[in-house]
Amino acid sequence: MTRALLPPAWVMVSIGLILNVMAIVLSSQVLDKMSSDIALIQERKEANLYSMQLAWNQVETLERKREALLLHLDGADIDSEIADMLRGQLSQWVTSSVPPIHRKHLPELMAMINSAQDTQRDLIDGLYLDNLELSETLASVEEDMAYYKNIAVFLQILGLALILARDLSRRSLPN
Repeated sequence: MTRALLPPAWVMVSIGLILNVMAIVLSSQVLDKMSSDIALIQERKEANLYSMQLAWNQVETLERKREALLLHLDGADIDSEIADMLRGQLSQWVTSSVPPIHRKHLPELMAMINSAQDTQRDLIDGLYLDNLELSETLASVEEDMAYYKNIAVFLQILGLALILARDLSRRSLPN
């Protein structure tokens, strides 16, 4: 009597196969896309870290330039060749025109260095905030990925159960 309520075995096997195919498609398409998204996010975070390190190196280099200026301007007047060399070095690291290297221009020179360092620090801050946003996005994608993996496993198990139900229904039938 219960035999009449059950669908034919081929229907159960077909549904099981369809569920397994859906699990494979879900794994191969959706999860692979999410994996590539994660790789791109990680790559962008690493690029930001590298850029942050370069910006920090520039801040430190500007500090060394400041120290060199202070060392050369501490004492007697600076030789014009050394002043020109220092001016050329500093001009490569700041965005505005560098005044002559002389004690009377020291506040202006220090302000230029401070401004260039602040620009680099702002860049570092922006990259750091971008990395925080990327980390949040990464966590969200990984959470979605886990959800879809669970669905794929569920579809596979349900599909296999329906396929095995055919074999179990044959064994339960009396000969």
